[in-house]
Amino acid sequence: MAPPRGETDRRPSRALRRAVVEGRVVRRGGRRGDRRGGSSRAVAPPEVVSRRLRSRTWRAANSWWLAIPAVGLQWLSFLYMGLRGRHPLWVLSALGYFVANGAAFALLSRDAFVWDVLGGLLLTGTWGLGLVHSVMANSTWLRIKAAFTGEELAPAPAPAPVEPAPPADPVVALQERLHDVVRTANRNGGRLPDGAVPAVREVEDVLKPLLAHVAKRGADVEELHNLEAIVTEYLPGALEHYLDLPEEYALTNRGPGGTTPAEELVAQLRLLVDGAKDLQRAVYDQDARKLAVQGRFLDAKFRRSDLDL
Repeated sequence: MAPPRGETDRRPSRALRRAVVEGRVVRRGGRRGDRRGGSSRAVAPPEVVSRRLRSRTWRAANSWWLAIPAVGLQWLSFLYMGLRGRHPLWVLSALGYFVANGAAFALLSRDAFVWDVLGGLLLTGTWGLGLVHSVMANSTWLRIKAAFTGEELAPAPAPAPVEPAPPADPVVALQERLHDVVRTANRNGGRLPDGAVPAVREVEDVLKPLLAHVAKRGADVEELHNLEAIVTEYLPGALEHYLDLPEEYALTNRGPGGTTPAEELVAQLRLLVDGAKDLQRAVYDQDARKLAVQGRFLDAKFRRSDLDL
């Protein structure tokens, strides 16, 4: 059923118009005829008003009325805007321009040359003033029209459901951390002592395939704890502590044990290489034991079945 006549043509009140001119957007309460089919009529939401005013295409399409004062009908354009936007000053301006144009044509209709000059000046001045006034009033008119066009506004789409992020794989995180540690060693190769970078790469050569193996079959708690200790604590800790020292001090100063920090770093990295190899061997030995246990189980099961037959 069509809405009652007058509902679709309802104009905003003077208070609402003033609020728009001052930059505030006011929502009208839901009256009968304001909502139809789930869409909103009357006052547009603030985000819609802002989007329209930012659009050059929309502003150009709704500034067509500037062509009216350009052809000398200032009074008609201001009468249209004043009635459409409930702007009394624009209605008064329309009346003033109408009277000025009428007076100019009345002077031009006289036979005396002086009256023709005065009529031409009045007509030209009214045209120029009306054109400048129209351009200055256009921004206010666009704000009013953006908020009170009465256009059908589609309801805002429901926000897309946010899918929970998949749980982080600790083994993948260890692989990335190992890559970062090796990159740090390569980047600081000039400051590290001889043998340090090759030792770090040797640790990588052992742990990289081991992490891939563990990621494929899943790591138990003890394996994960040992891998985390080497990758996130022991290996980066040794490099960071050494790089914090001045280079000359690290190469020449000998501690109570008679070794320099550079020699101590290389010794620790060699220990980490041995520890990584021991861990790799333990993981592979455990997998081999699981295979042997399954083999004994299958051997016992099928041999017993053969006897039962």
